[in-house]
Amino acid sequence: MASHTTACRADNFVRWHLGRPFYAVWIVEADTAEMRAHISTMRRHLGDWLLPDYRRQPHITLAVCGFPQTYATDAHSYTEADFHRDIAGLQTSSPASLQLSTGAADSFTTAAYLGLKGDIEPLHAMRARLRAAETQPYVPHITAGFYRRRLPMNDVQQKLAALALPEISLEINTITLAVYASAEIAGGLFPVCRYHLHENKLQMVKSGYLPWRMPATA
Repeated sequence: MASHTTACRADNFVRWHLGRPFYAVWIVEADTAEMRAHISTMRRHLGDWLLPDYRRQPHITLAVCGFPQTYATDAHSYTEADFHRDIAGLQTSSPASLQLSTGAADSFTTAAYLGLKGDIEPLHAMRARLRAAETQPYVPHITAGFYRRRLPMNDVQQKLAALALPEISLEINTITLAVYASAEIAGGLFPVCRYHLHENKLQMVKSGYLPWRMPATA
């Protein structure tokens, strides 16, 4: 484990996004009143250790995709072919539902998060069928915020260990392809479509974030 957190900054990150406005991710939506209250409690507990103005809804990142593009230009591109490959992978053998619950508060070097337990292995299996662009070990979690300064990790872990939060249960029936504005480190998530696990059915929400035509349902 790293000895210190990494200070994040609010930036445009233009060298990364190169003018591409949105970045796509497969997520499990967890935006409930209970979960928002837990995340707010964590943020108050950590205070000015975190970057302000975190507006991303509670969610579990399942797989990072890339920038939606008509044609691939680099390894960060996400094309129509990639999307349809993802859907085909999900249709192969996705579970009908998953049962998860929140665990203890914990920390990466860049962010504080709420841990998860329960049907973790099915999450790993679904992720393996999606176009996961990142190579770091997968730890399912719900992010509370990014650090704004370099802090001793021991101090962070001690502070988080003092935070007792009641367990929240989550029944997962859908996964969502969402996008966020690539120029905002902590901006909101915008659903594009939802894949219903039990019905093996795709429901469109707002396909305008994608540069290709999508059916209303699939």
